[in-house]
Amino acid sequence: MLLNAMCMFTLSGMSNYLFKVLPSMSKQMMLVASMLMSMPTLYSWNELGVYYTTDGMADTLMLLTLYLLPMSMLSNWNNINSNLYYELVLYTGLMMLMNFMCQDMTTFYMFFEASLAPLFMLIGIYGASNKDKAADYMLMYTLLSSLFMLLAMALYQYLLGSTDYQTTGLVVLSMDLQCMLFLAMSMGMAVKTPLVPVHTWLPVVHSESPLAGSILLAGMLLKLAIYGIIRLMMPTLSDATMLFTPMMYVMAMMTMMYTSMMTLRQTDLKVIVAYSSMSHMAVAMLGMFSNNLIGLNGSLMLSMAHGFVSPGLFILLGGSLYSRYHNRLIYYYQGLMSYMPMFSFYFMFLSFCNMGAPLSVNFMGELLSMSGAIMRSPILGSMAAISVTLSASYQLKLTNRLTGGVKMPSMKLTADLIYREQVILLLLIIPTVIFGMWPSYMSSMTEWDLSKLLYLFI
Repeated sequence: MLLNAMCMFTLSGMSNYLFKVLPSMSKQMMLVASMLMSMPTLYSWNELGVYYTTDGMADTLMLLTLYLLPMSMLSNWNNINSNLYYELVLYTGLMMLMNFMCQDMTTFYMFFEASLAPLFMLIGIYGASNKDKAADYMLMYTLLSSLFMLLAMALYQYLLGSTDYQTTGLVVLSMDLQCMLFLAMSMGMAVKTPLVPVHTWLPVVHSESPLAGSILLAGMLLKLAIYGIIRLMMPTLSDATMLFTPMMYVMAMMTMMYTSMMTLRQTDLKVIVAYSSMSHMAVAMLGMFSNNLIGLNGSLMLSMAHGFVSPGLFILLGGSLYSRYHNRLIYYYQGLMSYMPMFSFYFMFLSFCNMGAPLSVNFMGELLSMSGAIMRSPILGSMAAISVTLSASYQLKLTNRLTGGVKMPSMKLTADLIYREQVILLLLIIPTVIFGMWPSYMSSMTEWDLSKLLYLFI
């Protein structure tokens, strides 16, 4: 009630200011402005000419970003003692947060690109031995692909005179124009997800980036693709979305099968988790293009689940284990259960969540996404559902290799997880279990807003 009163007071003051300062506006425009500013449920403000707003879909991703940002800082608390490092992590998180708050395509593109600068510096300065290649890969792939998005936004501005989400959503474009804009927008989203064949940058970046960079990439940056589809493509390009759904389904299914089989052959622990991230985001892409509420809910739920589980795996494998042995090869480790029991417990728990075990939010996200995909396309959805079993194969192989067996003679005994690492992992596990047991808490925030994205056949 207090927040509503404060917002209403602020908005009414702004409307009075407009009526006094801008007398040259027409009566119709003034009426529209006063109606927009008197809406009690739309918390928006205008600073420096930028229009912001939030809804259920943006709120969930904003909460995930704010939840993961302090954890990414605490993950390297004892390893890197540099103020610049934590400033770059903070700037990256804030730029991603602004992506979910903006209500304009141009502003989205600005913050979409602005988030690359601190992440590029983070990888280039504090990365591993091959950090220059990883930073260049990320910059070239993401920057070049987003140029197609910029051309599409320029076309919106030329045709409609505005790139506002609400303005563009009210205009019905021709089918040819929708197809052109969809292909341009999907170039940036396919690289950001990423989908085959524009996926080669992500494993390199994950393997060479510091721990906080991997957490930001897996937990926040990959969600920009799902959010970009929600904001930029589905409301305005609905006809083209329905036309290109089979193409997107084939690309997502190829990504699931290819990345899962590639994960079975990998030896770097961080690359294995990076490939599993691509597989899960491909499942979320299936649910996003299902054109039913079940699939849309599952896609957003799986994105949130991936934001909890994947950073936890990076903290265990790329942080805790690497800081003790300085080795990421899977064949170097064996029998961790015998002398690192707490590490093995957390790793096995997160591994089962990552493969979609029941009572985890990953299970609900994959179940709903696959159900929506099968309802949309029974053949392609069934093939994608079968390929989900490959995720259990590589995850069980990784878990069995690290925790099972006896200790190798070349390995030295080391300390188990410290309290700081256990607290971070518990903070990631608790919401995974709570939302897995009561998924309605999460779906109730987004169901009303997702229902507006459905394309109704007439």
